[in-house]
Amino acid sequence: MSQRVEIERAGNRKTHALTADESGVAPVLLRLARDYLSGHWLTLAAAMLAMIVTSAMTMALAYIVQPAIRELFLNKNGQFLLPIPLAACAILIARAASFYAQQTLVGSLGERIVAATQRDMFDSLIRRDLASLNEVHSGQFVSNFLYDATQMRDAITKGAAAIGLEAVQLLGLAALMVYQAWQLALLSLIVLPLVAWVMQRIGRSMRRASTRGMEETGNLSTTLSEALDGRRIIKAYGLEQHASLRAHLRLQQRLRHLLKIVRTSAAAIPAADVFAGFVVALTLIYAGYLSVHHELEVDRFASFLAALLLAQQPVRNLGQLWTVASAGVAAATRVFRVMDAAPTIVDRPGAKILTVPFAPRGGRVDFKDVSFAYGASALIPAVDRLNLSVAPGEKVAIVGPSGAGKSTLFNLLLRFYDPQAGRIEIDGQDIRDVTLKSLRNNFALVTQEPILFDETIADNIALGRTGASLADVEGAASAAAADGFIGELPHGYDSRIGEGGLKLSGGQRQRIAIARAMLRNAPILLLDEATSSLDTESERQVHGALARLMKNRTTIVIAHRLSTVQDADRIYVLDRGRIAESGTHKELVALGGLYARLYRSNFETPEPTIATAEAVLQA
Repeated sequence: MSQRVEIERAGNRKTHALTADESGVAPVLLRLARDYLSGHWLTLAAAMLAMIVTSAMTMALAYIVQPAIRELFLNKNGQFLLPIPLAACAILIARAASFYAQQTLVGSLGERIVAATQRDMFDSLIRRDLASLNEVHSGQFVSNFLYDATQMRDAITKGAAAIGLEAVQLLGLAALMVYQAWQLALLSLIVLPLVAWVMQRIGRSMRRASTRGMEETGNLSTTLSEALDGRRIIKAYGLEQHASLRAHLRLQQRLRHLLKIVRTSAAAIPAADVFAGFVVALTLIYAGYLSVHHELEVDRFASFLAALLLAQQPVRNLGQLWTVASAGVAAATRVFRVMDAAPTIVDRPGAKILTVPFAPRGGRVDFKDVSFAYGASALIPAVDRLNLSVAPGEKVAIVGPSGAGKSTLFNLLLRFYDPQAGRIEIDGQDIRDVTLKSLRNNFALVTQEPILFDETIADNIALGRTGASLADVEGAASAAAADGFIGELPHGYDSRIGEGGLKLSGGQRQRIAIARAMLRNAPILLLDEATSSLDTESERQVHGALARLMKNRTTIVIAHRLSTVQDADRIYVLDRGRIAESGTHKELVALGGLYARLYRSNFETPEPTIATAEAVLQA
């Protein structure tokens, strides 16, 4: 199968997410009101008052036509030559002021609601467990935060609020029309149910198209995120055309739905205008009939006609704004779906606070018949009936071939995932019986790929302990042999390090991560090949710092370079999720098993030659 066909099939896969129609419009609106309007009733009331004033001024503008026609044109009364125009001017000024107030109040309310939903969405995301987070690409979440939030804001500020204003204006003008000529008003109003039905159909189509468009926007965000994250590989392998093809296909998929949104939205105003044309024509025919039979005065008809023509604009706007509100409902549905995704790794009822003393009093770790697989459909478990013990203050190394399950042990120990069978204990307590916060407070972690943020060096180190002073940060950096290069930077500890620490070398990033772990000062230390990115001199310095850090602490080291764990108190050799061997370095080398083979491959691999290469190819 060609690469292009594979990409096209991936782009055409249908999602199984609920649409806005399936989740219901009313529940979404009720939740928005309950959760995000409850603290803003005063602002909402002021906005509603401004809407009523605007509507009243619109109605007054139509009503003033009657005295203007009667006194100025029919009665030729010069006393009203100045008062009526001044009154019309005052009405327009009051209408403009109230409209400005309404727009300002509703706009600020919309921005606050969007900010609150983004806050809650982020809080929900950051508390979800890794299993659920890994199911969705980060680009999808970015789309939820940016595109969906914008749609919600537009729905609130341009949709729901404006619909309220137009509806109030329409009701006021309808009341005036009934007052001036109730027969004509009834004729005009009988078409409103048909208009409402058409708008409802357009809104439903808009929600469907908007939901699909937002899904494709999320897919596009995913593609862009992957292209930027993998830019080094794209350049190194000459994959620019492949990356462009993926992006172009995503853009094409998104464009198809966006064009449907454009067509649906554009249909709203013409549909309203068609109905308005029928109404105006029927009204003029009937008004002419009444006038011929002297049953309708010209001044009252002029006021009625002004109200009818003024009402045409709210009807047109309602059609357009309904599509905006429908798109916002679809966006809110997606936002609430993100918020409502509950984590599976949570505190049990009655969970206790775990406090681990420093070794030798505490810090014992036990894995007891632990089994775990990533995903329910996984054929091979990452960890299979594993038993492993680490005594307080002991330095234990976990080694083995790639895929043996080494990193999974850390994931389980920190409760990023829960095992499907067995239990993990710290000082005899099942880690599922203690709170997540207290559990993780007892660990300091340094990963093989250091995780740094686009903040200052001081900020990144200070993340190790809340409330750490600059002196604490500098002490940790010195212990991690990082103070030397930090002092050479133009802004020292206040230097920003860029996205993921890209302004620093790999070794420098690793030393920042080690300094953060040192500042953590936790009783259990987890090291995932913490010195792999360091040069020889820096590694020597950091090994000395790590030796001081390990004192009176339980230390578990995941090792790929076996030279870093030869001094471990005990080494566990993992193979296919099970303990294959355990012992000291000397004991395992003498045993001549898997560890010995791994050790020889590290240190005794002969230099490749052309002959050996040819032999491998022939085999």
